[in-house]
Amino acid sequence: MSKDREEVDWSEACWKEMLIDQRKFMWHQDTLDKFAIWLDLVPGMTAVDVGCGLGNLGYIYWHYFGKGGRYFGVDISSKLVQDATEAAKNWATGGEAKFIAGDAYKLPFSDNFANWVMCQTLLMHLEKPELALSEMVRVAKPGGLIMCNEPDNLSSALAKSCWSLPELDIEEEVLLKKVYLICHKGSIKLGRGDDSIGSQVPVMMEKLGLVDIEARLNDKVEFLHPPYEGPQQQNSIYMIKKRILDQSEFWMERTREEFLAGGGDQDEFERYRKLSDKVKLIFQKQLVDGVYTTCGHGFFYVIKGRKPK
Repeated sequence: MSKDREEVDWSEACWKEMLIDQRKFMWHQDTLDKFAIWLDLVPGMTAVDVGCGLGNLGYIYWHYFGKGGRYFGVDISSKLVQDATEAAKNWATGGEAKFIAGDAYKLPFSDNFANWVMCQTLLMHLEKPELALSEMVRVAKPGGLIMCNEPDNLSSALAKSCWSLPELDIEEEVLLKKVYLICHKGSIKLGRGDDSIGSQVPVMMEKLGLVDIEARLNDKVEFLHPPYEGPQQQNSIYMIKKRILDQSEFWMERTREEFLAGGGDQDEFERYRKLSDKVKLIFQKQLVDGVYTTCGHGFFYVIKGRKPK
């Protein structure tokens, strides 16, 4: 991952934990099987994973390309590179997996190096995502595959999911949506990136001259219901409690910064804070009572294109 105006150390405990917990149950296995066919993955490929973090993409796709293949993970964090190198000893068998500290804006590979160049939740954090994508294209071989997995979190936030909390009135709903929209602008202004970049990537690929561009969505639906049986539901409940309850002030402060940077005013933010506190109390009680339920789908894009031969 490349350095931007606001640098995040993803090896720090809170961010590193997020890298792990958010990816534990991110994909259905049969979805990965279908994607492997859609991506034309075969054993023996040379793959480059940009902004690799702990090597999650290498891990989930190794079965499809790793035998006799090579996987190179690149991340700006030398600490994550070290941890990923150790973890890969448990899954990268039958091929080569190597992790390198490097910059997404200047990848440490020659032109036409890899059959497959990929990233996941990288472009969303960058000030210059087009530059990083152009580097990915540069190191791909002619005819090589480019894959970007990126979210459209703004669309997810504006969508209406089903949950057990009481219905808000129209004015409250409008306030929440307004805050999301303004914070989206503020995040970009603060150099925190565009977390709704997923739907923009196909156009970015087209402008860079890629061909055979296609996009799909992760089909994972967040469905939580008591008694929250199984590791997936337990992990989801853990993540919700941690973000909304344990880390609520941290995320509220980030929201305030982004809201003001995006053009919002302090008085309106205080109204939003009061509404959030009200919802948080109800949410906390439902969790304690074991009656919280939700069902909804995020917008997480998987986009592929090919470098012209």
